Amino acid sequence: MKLPFEPMLLTPGAAAFADAGWLYQVKWDGVRNLTLVEGGVARHWSRRLRERTHLYPEFGGLASVFGGKRAVLDGEIIVQRGGKPSFAGVLERDVAGSLNLRKAAATPATLMLFDLLEYGDRELYSLPLGQRLEMLASVVSKADAWEVVTSFPGAAGPDLFRACMAQELEGVVAKRLGSAYQVGVRSRDWVKIKRKQQMLAVVCGYTAPVGRSGGLLLGAYAGERLVYIGRAGSGISSADLATIRASLAPAPCPFGKEPSLRDRFAGPPGPVVWVEPRLTVHVQFTEWTEEGRLRDPVVVGFATAPAREASMPVHQ
Repeated sequence: MKLPFEPMLLTPGAAAFADAGWLYQVKWDGVRNLTLVEGGVARHWSRRLRERTHLYPEFGGLASVFGGKRAVLDGEIIVQRGGKPSFAGVLERDVAGSLNLRKAAATPATLMLFDLLEYGDRELYSLPLGQRLEMLASVVSKADAWEVVTSFPGAAGPDLFRACMAQELEGVVAKRLGSAYQVGVRSRDWVKIKRKQQMLAVVCGYTAPVGRSGGLLLGAYAGERLVYIGRAGSGISSADLATIRASLAPAPCPFGKEPSLRDRFAGPPGPVVWVEPRLTVHVQFTEWTEEGRLRDPVVVGFATAPAREASMPVHQ
């Protein structure tokens, strides 16, 4: 198959389950990566088909592993800080533009490989996942810059998830042992179960973009100071937004300094309306970013608690 192509995607799952027909892998909190080894050269593409080969010189030696054979691999790139994967760290490396050698040396990346899709003159997409993983493990040995992701029996899924939660990792991935690789498909044969946290937040404003749904601008108190913690569009319906607009009149920005609303994964916020911080909501999220924002926030319900009870966690 000609690269680049869109990788197989995961379906969100509610909880880890025990099933001998599946396997589990740790979800390493990196950025997805497709690799082509051909002609003694390893090239790499993002999930959205952007070539990033020049950004990761530490992966160049991967081509020598395959002895001149063609190979196509799926995996993710991670950067570790303090012994744990740092999503912010890998984003610092994974930027479009020229390679900063100083940044690469200070923030080394690791390529975590979890699938072998072509090897030599064979296309392996239709083979069961278990067979593809056996071939991958037989070909690729661990090195400083890459390794094969460890797979655990399906019966151990709940235990693995609990262990990941204890270590504050992102979560786990469950994969059906007999599954084929479906290019560009979000398949129920691959399921991601992620760690969830929940907190009380106060609505400090909302976005009003033209032609699409808006979202809430959220804050929490650090002592007496109100801190901006991000914007959430998921979990909020058009009716919810209409109710908020009707009940909360526009007001000056409630933060000491108007925060930057830049978001790595969402488009421009559009017009913004600030309001008096008195309405509270329950928000579910996966983790705090290094910028002090909620990652993957979802509003799960309105609250009756006073705004002052929306406080930043002590550890944050």
